[in-house]
Amino acid sequence: MEVIEAIYENGILKPLKKPNLKEKEKVILVIREKVIDDDFITLLEKLNKKAPKVENTSKLSRDRAY
Repeated sequence: MEVIEAIYENGILKPLKKPNLKEKEKVILVIREKVIDDDFITLLEKLNKKAPKVENTSKLSRDRAY
């Protein structure tokens, strides 16, 4: 199984990378909207930079780690 993002444009699904398929091979598509977008990823990266760094996680108790 291969997961490939695609853009739907003018009635055509356009994959963002070349699928590993033979010419005229039939496939089943499962359409799922992208829940996490680039803006969300950027926000997570900014938050990660601001978060305090933990040097030795073995000192954390199991309850505090989650």
